[in-house]
Amino acid sequence: MSNPNVAEGKVRPGLKAGRSNEFTLIMKLKPGGAERLRKKMASDVTNQNDVVADRVGTLHDLRFVIFDNDTRLLFASTFDGDWDAYINDFAERIPDFIDLAFGEVEDYPGIKNPDIKDYIVKNQVTSTYFYSAYPDASVRDIRKAMKVKSGLDVLLDAASS
Repeated sequence: MSNPNVAEGKVRPGLKAGRSNEFTLIMKLKPGGAERLRKKMASDVTNQNDVVADRVGTLHDLRFVIFDNDTRLLFASTFDGDWDAYINDFAERIPDFIDLAFGEVEDYPGIKNPDIKDYIVKNQVTSTYFYSAYPDASVRDIRKAMKVKSGLDVLLDAASS
């Protein structure tokens, strides 16, 4: 059996629980980058965050945290499947959002840069512990289950009226 955190002969950071993977980046912000990033994240461009992030399709959650007196950025997410496919999905499905979000990080080369995966690995840290409430349920599985639940709720509500 192959290791899911090894691709193209390279070890990929991050812990796995079933089909779920944790992903954590810690990066240094450019001078003044924290304030600019806050403004970007509060703008109309990112107010559609849920819709944009849903394009990835394997993304359970994500968050950005500015810390260390506005000098560093933490990005954390949980995703389904393969690390390389996850990064490829960001580059192909939401490149503008990713470049907007990480544009205030020092030395960020851009999501379309051929060296982006090496840059990410350099800034990625593996969690000490990772928990997933539904380790064997993909985002797709959860969305399907919610549709079934919604349909059953309608039937049950009609039956009890």
